[in-house]
Amino acid sequence: MNTSSLKRKRKTLWSQAGPTPRLIFGAAIIAIVGVLGMTPKALFGIPLAWPFAALWGAIGWGRAGLSLRPMMLLVIFGLMQDIVSNAPLGCFAMINLLIYGMSAGIADQTDGMRDPLVAVVGPVVLLVVAFLLVWGFASITSEHLVRSWPLLASFITTGLVYAFAARMYDLGRRPGESPGGS
Repeated sequence: MNTSSLKRKRKTLWSQAGPTPRLIFGAAIIAIVGVLGMTPKALFGIPLAWPFAALWGAIGWGRAGLSLRPMMLLVIFGLMQDIVSNAPLGCFAMINLLIYGMSAGIADQTDGMRDPLVAVVGPVVLLVVAFLLVWGFASITSEHLVRSWPLLASFITTGLVYAFAARMYDLGRRPGESPGGS
């Protein structure tokens, strides 16, 4: 048996899964993290920076191109974030959709699946944009500049978790395939 036949036999369940199971799994993780985020977030009296989990989906799912199902999930997650954080209805939904669209645009204009620089810098830029949007909306709606450190800590946590879990939000598009279609 040669090595290429061994590699073909070792395909993982995840690599064989289509976009729908991947989308459902990613959405479930986002929902679980979101529900856990509604509990007190301190460990031995030290406050924890809780991630903006919906951004994981917005960045990862956007890499496969624009599609209706991820957009609907991001709107639902955004509306839930709005309710939990007492933000004006639609703020987080709009932020999630903007980041999703930007992620799809970056993926459409570059071959981010193969280019490691784009695969690393793209999510960082998207998280910086998302941070500025969240901070801007929070400052506008509260009519004063909000402290940026707690938000920045949450975005750093979001980015670190995404760096390790990015494959979980990959809908399976291969380089050269047309985006969308999930």
